[in-house]
Amino acid sequence: MFHFSCKSVLLLICGFSLLIHADVQAKPNLAPLKANIAEQGSAYYQFQVKYFQSADQQRRYKVWLGLPHQQTARVSPALFMLDGNSAMSYLSEDVLQHLATREAPVLVAIGYDTDLPFDTAARALDYTPTDETGKITADPRRPERLSGGSIQFREVLFSQIQPWVAGQIKLDPQRQALWGHSYGGLFVLDSLMHAQYFSHYFAASPSLSWADGRILKNMQTKAMSHDQAQALWIMEGDLAQLHPATKSPNFNLKTVQENRDVIAHFQQQGVQSKLLLYPNLSHGQMFAASLLDILNYQLF
Repeated sequence: MFHFSCKSVLLLICGFSLLIHADVQAKPNLAPLKANIAEQGSAYYQFQVKYFQSADQQRRYKVWLGLPHQQTARVSPALFMLDGNSAMSYLSEDVLQHLATREAPVLVAIGYDTDLPFDTAARALDYTPTDETGKITADPRRPERLSGGSIQFREVLFSQIQPWVAGQIKLDPQRQALWGHSYGGLFVLDSLMHAQYFSHYFAASPSLSWADGRILKNMQTKAMSHDQAQALWIMEGDLAQLHPATKSPNFNLKTVQENRDVIAHFQQQGVQSKLLLYPNLSHGQMFAASLLDILNYQLF
């Protein structure tokens, strides 16, 4: 059962700005992270950590699993979060306490074996879709990095990480959500086209223009089949990056239109799809805004 109510949408539009950390900027802060809630301890969730290897043995994934202390249902909803190192930094005790007052979801943060909020080279490879050759290639934006490894990363997610989670607690197959931001948003959309595991997909500021719009082109050639009802939310800030001359923000018309095109495409494919615009937020600021709204209003 989906929880995309009008009340939730109104709360999101009116209340998201109160949930954003004041120091979130358009560009990510790559300073080492402080101890997160899993290391500090929580009265509402118990956390455990497990490591997984990439298929080529070149990357080590660090996965945090948060299980609510009190489970009120026979099966539990779950939120799988990409960029798990940074995502964990936003899981405060206040957020977990709020989740505990409702049907607390299982939290799965998929990160890397680093003390930094992002492993930029690893995520560029793991989160981006392949080109027509199906091979790993240089990242068009940063040629020193590799890209196009989403198929291999998804295999690790589905064949190793998800079974480990399911072995710890019984999950509700109708309420398993995947969230990702930027390149992670690309992975969310790519996963919606290629897999049926998740029921809810949250793509925050997906980098649709990456590689000359590769994800948009892939959408036109990939036919979808549906074994279960699925829902997609694209969550986008309405600000472009600062104009280089005036240093003033501009309304990002092109990005918004591309998001509308994605929504229209998936609606035609039978996916319950919505676009949520966040006033006065940039691409980088959407990381915290989207994640905290999903947690606070439990949109799955």
